[in-house]
Amino acid sequence: MFKGECISGDGVDERPTKVNGSIGRRISSKIAATAGDSQFLPGCLMLIGGAEDRTSDCCLLQAFAELCGGTGARIVLITTASGVPAESFATYLAVFRRLEISDVRELRLASHEQANAEQTLTELARATGIFFTGGDQARLEFLVGSRANLALRGRVTDNSLVVAGTSAGATALGPVMILGGDVRRSGDHREIADDRLRTGPGLGLLPAAIIDVHFRQRRRLPRLAAAVTRHPSHLGIGIDEDTAVLVRSGRFDVLGHGGVVTVDTVRAADPPDDPAAPGERAPGMRLHRLRADDAFDLERRHPLS
Repeated sequence: MFKGECISGDGVDERPTKVNGSIGRRISSKIAATAGDSQFLPGCLMLIGGAEDRTSDCCLLQAFAELCGGTGARIVLITTASGVPAESFATYLAVFRRLEISDVRELRLASHEQANAEQTLTELARATGIFFTGGDQARLEFLVGSRANLALRGRVTDNSLVVAGTSAGATALGPVMILGGDVRRSGDHREIADDRLRTGPGLGLLPAAIIDVHFRQRRRLPRLAAAVTRHPSHLGIGIDEDTAVLVRSGRFDVLGHGGVVTVDTVRAADPPDDPAAPGERAPGMRLHRLRADDAFDLERRHPLS
């Protein structure tokens, strides 16, 4: 279940190396402004759309490390979603070692009982940052409602923890997660839900939201729109690869190299706001498209100027 602190088994080179000539302690001016006087920003969520850079400037992982406390961060990698957890841990451990983060641990949970165990709660309590790796989000279903889940919610709520997820790990952080399947279109561009589209309860760290990832790359707007149709009180957030949303205090900021699309249902009194390209419409939905350094008000569900 728990793998020891910063062990370099799995063939990871222990020698700290530079990232593009710097140790990676600088984060974007957007994050710094959000954090205020300190780059340490507890009590936030970082949702990554998958395929984040892990070999070059690693800007999103650098940002996560800084938000967790820089070289003093205590990071726990939850590799449960991965089909190759040892390999996944080795990959991220190598990146964080390059960033001179010395306290990195793996929590490989395999059952609801392990998610309720005191040892698990102890590891979560000492962490400054939790990172859910990618893989298959269905492997995270047993965590829902566990003591570990409740502990994470509590620490995010009381502003004492940074939680990030990439790909499947990001999908699981809302109260509803897409478990699989897709949506097909008819000839007139209406979206028809495929019976294979499956949703289930998520970890609920980001209220009233449904997250989809690899968004533009896998053309997932119809799928996200269909999921929001099933759960009309929820906001759909589609995140491109190597892109993240940083959530705190009722808003999110877009980081990285791609875009983000929000999707929500349109009330009868509201005009649709749909700047989608032809062939990428979502009837009955309001869409907002955002890029790096854009911000979004989660309460009003509207971009911030």
